[in-house]
Amino acid sequence: MYLLLAFFTSLRRPEGGSYVANTAAMDWFVIATMCCFFFLLGCFATGAYVIWRRSTRPDPHVKLLMELAASNEEELIREADEKPPQQISPRESWERPPDWWKQ
Repeated sequence: MYLLLAFFTSLRRPEGGSYVANTAAMDWFVIATMCCFFFLLGCFATGAYVIWRRSTRPDPHVKLLMELAASNEEELIREADEKPPQQISPRESWERPPDWWKQ
């Protein structure tokens, strides 16, 4: 707020002689600061918009991958619910016991 007021008050030059030589430089510093601020604000807004757009409307190939992953997960869950739990098979002759490293 004060930056905007500083810009508008600098448009009127005081009659009492309080105008100094570097007032124009100070004015341009305020203008440059405001430009940088609004540029950064625009960059953040653009980044937020891009992230939002990609999450709501993904590209067709990404959407297909998401649908395939979702259908695969649902199918695996359905199969797991239908199958009875499998018994653990005994070890094969070539397998080591689970605590072989403790020996």
